[in-house]
Amino acid sequence: MPGGSTITPPVYPGSIGEGDLAFSKLMDAFVADNVYFGHGSYNPTLVPSIYTTTEAAKTELTNSFNCLGELAEKPGKADSKLSKLKTRNYVIPGKCTNTVELNIAGLSNNQKTYLESNDFMSKITTIVVASKDFDRVVIFNGLRWTVDWAGEADGLFNVTISSEFSGGTSDKIILLKDIPPRA
Repeated sequence: MPGGSTITPPVYPGSIGEGDLAFSKLMDAFVADNVYFGHGSYNPTLVPSIYTTTEAAKTELTNSFNCLGELAEKPGKADSKLSKLKTRNYVIPGKCTNTVELNIAGLSNNQKTYLESNDFMSKITTIVVASKDFDRVVIFNGLRWTVDWAGEADGLFNVTISSEFSGGTSDKIILLKDIPPRA
Protein backbone atom coordinates (compact mmCIF):
# COMPACT_ATOMS: atom_id res chain seq x y z
CA MET A 1 0.00 0.00 0.00
CA PRO A 2 1.29 3.50 -0.81
CA GLY A 3 2.33 5.39 2.30
CA GLY A 4 1.86 2.30 4.48
CA SER A 5 -1.95 2.66 4.59
CA THR A 6 -4.14 -0.41 5.03
CA ILE A 7 -7.37 1.48 4.41
CA THR A 8 -9.50 0.49 1.43
CA PRO A 9 -12.56 2.24 -0.04
CA PRO A 10 -15.88 0.85 1.21
CA VAL A 11 -17.98 -1.51 -0.89
CA TYR A 12 -21.63 -0.44 -0.95
CA PRO A 13 -24.49 -2.94 -0.90
CA GLY A 14 -26.69 -3.66 -3.92
CA SER A 15 -27.14 -0.88 -6.44
CA ILE A 16 -25.79 1.86 -4.12
CA GLY A 17 -22.73 3.68 -5.39
CA GLU A 18 -20.44 6.38 -4.06
CA GLY A 19 -22.37 9.07 -5.98
CA ASP A 20 -25.56 8.14 -4.14
CA LEU A 21 -24.04 9.55 -0.93
CA ALA A 22 -23.22 12.97 -2.44
CA PHE A 23 -24.58 16.13 -0.84
CA SER A 24 -26.65 16.89 -3.97
CA LYS A 25 -28.64 13.68 -3.36
CA LEU A 26 -30.10 15.02 -0.10
CA MET A 27 -33.88 15.31 -0.11
CA ASP A 28 -35.26 18.84 0.04
CA ALA A 29 -37.44 19.86 2.96
CA PHE A 30 -41.10 18.96 2.61
CA VAL A 31 -42.81 22.02 4.03
CA ALA A 32 -46.39 22.52 2.73
CA ASP A 33 -46.24 19.51 0.41
CA ASN A 34 -49.19 17.17 0.00
CA VAL A 35 -49.82 13.89 1.80
CA TYR A 36 -51.61 11.09 -0.08
CA PHE A 37 -52.80 7.74 1.24
CA GLY A 38 -54.06 4.49 -0.19
CA HIS A 39 -54.71 1.07 1.32
CA GLY A 40 -52.28 -1.72 0.48
CA SER A 41 -48.60 -1.62 -0.42
CA TYR A 42 -46.28 -1.40 -3.40
CA ASN A 43 -43.90 -4.06 -4.60
CA PRO A 44 -40.77 -1.93 -3.92
CA THR A 45 -38.99 -3.13 -7.06
CA LEU A 46 -41.79 -1.68 -9.22
CA VAL A 47 -41.82 1.82 -7.67
CA PRO A 48 -39.16 3.31 -10.02
CA SER A 49 -41.20 2.17 -13.04
CA ILE A 50 -44.36 3.83 -11.66
CA TYR A 51 -42.82 7.21 -10.76
CA THR A 52 -40.85 7.73 -14.01
CA THR A 53 -41.95 11.33 -14.65
CA THR A 54 -43.74 14.06 -12.74
CA GLU A 55 -46.79 13.45 -14.95
CA ALA A 56 -46.71 9.72 -14.12
CA ALA A 57 -46.36 10.54 -10.40
CA LYS A 58 -49.33 12.93 -10.57
CA THR A 59 -51.43 10.32 -12.41
CA GLU A 60 -50.54 7.58 -9.91
CA LEU A 61 -51.35 9.76 -6.91
CA THR A 62 -54.59 11.02 -8.48
CA ASN A 63 -55.85 7.57 -9.53
CA SER A 64 -54.64 5.30 -6.71
CA PHE A 65 -54.57 7.58 -3.67
CA ASN A 66 -56.67 10.16 -1.84
CA CYS A 67 -55.13 13.48 -0.85
CA LEU A 68 -55.12 13.77 2.93
CA GLY A 69 -53.82 17.33 3.25
CA GLU A 70 -50.62 19.30 3.62
CA LEU A 71 -47.67 18.65 5.86
CA ALA A 72 -47.49 21.01 8.81
CA GLU A 73 -44.68 23.52 9.23
CA LYS A 74 -42.78 20.92 11.26
CA PRO A 75 -43.45 17.96 8.95
CA GLY A 76 -42.45 15.14 11.26
CA LYS A 77 -39.62 12.75 11.83
CA ALA A 78 -38.37 9.29 11.07
CA ASP A 79 -35.79 7.47 13.12
CA SER A 80 -34.18 4.08 13.30
CA LYS A 81 -32.68 2.53 16.41
CA LEU A 82 -30.62 -0.60 16.50
CA SER A 83 -30.59 -2.52 19.75
CA LYS A 84 -27.26 -4.13 20.53
CA LEU A 85 -26.58 -7.51 22.04
CA LYS A 86 -23.50 -7.41 24.24
CA THR A 87 -21.32 -10.43 24.76
CA ARG A 88 -18.22 -10.56 26.87
CA ASN A 89 -15.97 -9.34 24.05
CA TYR A 90 -18.22 -8.04 21.27
CA VAL A 91 -21.24 -5.88 20.51
CA ILE A 92 -23.54 -7.58 17.98
CA PRO A 93 -26.29 -5.74 16.07
CA GLY A 94 -29.75 -6.84 17.20
CA LYS A 95 -33.29 -5.79 16.31
CA CYS A 96 -33.77 -2.58 14.32
CA THR A 97 -36.84 -0.53 15.31
CA ASN A 98 -38.01 2.28 12.99
CA THR A 99 -40.48 5.04 13.81
CA VAL A 100 -42.17 7.38 11.33
CA GLU A 101 -44.22 10.40 12.37
CA LEU A 102 -45.97 12.85 10.02
CA ASN A 103 -47.69 16.08 11.08
CA ILE A 104 -50.58 17.12 8.86
CA ALA A 105 -52.20 20.54 9.17
CA GLY A 106 -55.71 21.81 8.62
CA LEU A 107 -57.85 18.67 8.67
CA SER A 108 -61.59 18.90 9.08
CA ASN A 109 -63.53 17.12 11.82
CA ASN A 110 -64.68 14.47 9.29
CA GLN A 111 -61.10 13.79 8.17
CA LYS A 112 -59.96 13.51 11.79
CA THR A 113 -62.82 11.15 12.58
CA TYR A 114 -61.99 8.95 9.60
CA LEU A 115 -58.31 8.76 10.57
CA GLU A 116 -59.31 7.70 14.09
CA SER A 117 -61.55 4.93 12.77
CA ASN A 118 -60.72 1.28 12.18
CA ASP A 119 -61.22 1.91 8.45
CA PHE A 120 -57.87 3.73 8.55
CA MET A 121 -55.95 2.49 11.59
CA SER A 122 -56.58 -1.23 11.16
CA LYS A 123 -55.50 -1.42 7.50
CA ILE A 124 -52.13 -1.66 5.80
CA THR A 125 -51.77 1.80 4.27
CA THR A 126 -49.19 3.45 2.04
CA ILE A 127 -48.57 7.16 2.62
CA VAL A 128 -46.89 9.26 -0.08
CA VAL A 129 -45.57 12.74 0.60
CA ALA A 130 -45.18 14.61 -2.69
CA SER A 131 -43.93 18.06 -3.57
CA LYS A 132 -46.37 20.40 -5.28
CA ASP A 133 -44.49 19.83 -8.56
CA PHE A 134 -44.43 16.01 -8.10
CA ASP A 135 -40.65 15.97 -8.60
CA ARG A 136 -39.92 14.68 -5.08
CA VAL A 137 -41.78 11.89 -3.30
CA VAL A 138 -41.25 9.94 -0.13
CA ILE A 139 -43.20 6.69 0.05
CA PHE A 140 -43.97 5.08 3.40
CA ASN A 141 -44.92 1.70 2.04
CA GLY A 142 -47.46 -0.68 3.57
CA LEU A 143 -47.54 0.36 7.23
CA ARG A 144 -50.19 0.42 9.96
CA TRP A 145 -50.69 3.95 11.27
CA THR A 146 -51.98 5.39 14.53
CA VAL A 147 -53.45 8.87 14.91
CA ASP A 148 -53.09 11.63 17.50
CA TRP A 149 -54.60 15.04 17.03
CA ALA A 150 -54.06 18.39 18.70
CA GLY A 151 -55.66 21.79 18.82
CA GLU A 152 -58.38 23.36 16.82
CA ALA A 153 -57.97 26.56 14.89
CA ASP A 154 -61.05 27.74 13.03
CA GLY A 155 -62.52 24.22 13.15
CA LEU A 156 -59.43 22.58 11.65
CA PHE A 157 -57.16 20.08 13.38
CA ASN A 158 -53.46 19.28 13.34
CA VAL A 159 -53.03 15.52 13.19
CA THR A 160 -49.96 13.38 13.81
CA ILE A 161 -49.97 9.96 12.19
CA SER A 162 -47.26 7.54 13.21
CA SER A 163 -46.07 4.02 12.55
CA GLU A 164 -43.45 1.70 13.95
CA PHE A 165 -41.91 -1.34 12.29
CA SER A 166 -38.94 -3.64 12.69
CA GLY A 167 -36.20 -4.52 10.26
CA GLY A 168 -34.64 -2.75 7.32
CA THR A 169 -36.17 0.32 5.73
CA SER A 170 -35.41 -0.27 2.04
CA ASP A 171 -38.85 -1.80 1.31
CA LYS A 172 -40.75 0.53 3.67
CA ILE A 173 -39.31 4.02 3.06
CA ILE A 174 -38.60 4.90 -0.56
CA LEU A 175 -37.25 8.33 -1.53
CA LEU A 176 -37.36 9.63 -5.09
CA LYS A 177 -35.79 12.99 -5.95
CA ASP A 178 -35.50 15.00 -9.17
CA ILE A 179 -38.20 13.09 -11.01
CA PRO A 180 -38.02 14.43 -14.59
CA PRO A 181 -41.01 16.20 -16.15
CA ARG A 182 -40.83 13.98 -19.25
CA ALA A 183 -39.20 10.67 -20.08
